Amino acid sequence: MAIVLEDIGEAKEKAILSREGSRISGRELIDRKLHAAQEILAEVFGITVAEAEEMIKQRSRERTVWPENFLSEE
Repeated sequence: MAIVLEDIGEAKEKAILSREGSRISGRELIDRKLHAAQEILAEVFGITVAEAEEMIKQRSRERTVWPENFLSEE
């Protein structure tokens, strides 16, 4: 049990982001997450990061949150 508590203590001391990382802008953080996602997709599908980027762009174009025009029920 003491070992587990020591591990928890060590985990608390290690920050997820470095001090420099905590000062990054929201946009930069989103860019970093997007790049990480592209790298993961590239590895999973055996493609290049550029191809993964294009895959994400294509998927984004295909998904529409709201239709351009609402159909009336006449």
